[in-house]
Amino acid sequence: MSQPALNDNIVTWTFQNYAAIVGLLSGLAICALVLYIYSRSGSLIFLRDLMWRFFGGSTTFENPKYEATRKDLREVEYYRFEFNIPAQNLEHARQADKWITDNHFSYNDVARIRKYIDWKDFTQLSLKEAMITPFKRNLYLGLGIFFLAIISITPPLADSSYLMVSLKKAADVPSFYLSENNAKFHFWPSETLSVDECKSPTALEKFYNEDFSESTINTICTLFLSPTYGENVKTGLKEQKGFLLFIACLSICAVFCILTKLSRLGVARKLHDQMTAQSTNTTAETAAQP
Repeated sequence: MSQPALNDNIVTWTFQNYAAIVGLLSGLAICALVLYIYSRSGSLIFLRDLMWRFFGGSTTFENPKYEATRKDLREVEYYRFEFNIPAQNLEHARQADKWITDNHFSYNDVARIRKYIDWKDFTQLSLKEAMITPFKRNLYLGLGIFFLAIISITPPLADSSYLMVSLKKAADVPSFYLSENNAKFHFWPSETLSVDECKSPTALEKFYNEDFSESTINTICTLFLSPTYGENVKTGLKEQKGFLLFIACLSICAVFCILTKLSRLGVARKLHDQMTAQSTNTTAETAAQP
């Protein structure tokens, strides 16, 4: 297929399915937004209120006690969403505020490290020290370097003219690499097996070894005889390139997530050191008093 024809097909397909694609992406975006709000606020009372008002339901209670309870529930939900603190009632909110104020923290820092704080008892809030050890930091750094290495080697692999394959009926034979004109048996540059060499038994002898026996080499040579060999390799290369680019995209997302983790870990470590220093100063001042 020529390049202009391919481009025409892409444009036609895109515009023919534009409405369906936009609808699907819009639905996914709305679901993602609702899930994000729920993950922070812990409830969707505001959405229920919106639906209730839309159908003409009353928005207030005549009973003052019920009305105060209604306002408290919505106040707590807004508090959870705004500050990312999993308070279950206004008393929890007051206790969290006291802990933040006493330790001179900022609400923004606390919101970022929600998972690093033990919220089981709001009267004794503390950081989860097991999650902010140097081992955790080194682990994330190692993973980041690993995914960066994948990102760096993926582009040259995706541009390779060789397709990595293996023989279905010979599981013990290592994978090898096919191009439109020849085959090679190592990832790095090495001797290639071409159609011309397949015609000469003497030329084939240099390819025989423990991994690739004479029968295996002959099987590989028969691949060149297929009338669709070139097209099959082209199709395989496209799929291989798509797979490698997919791996690269996943690695980029992983690096982004790891950087976010490291940033939050740094904030948690900063707050931990701040609490430790403040506790030490308080102890020293108490000991210095007569």
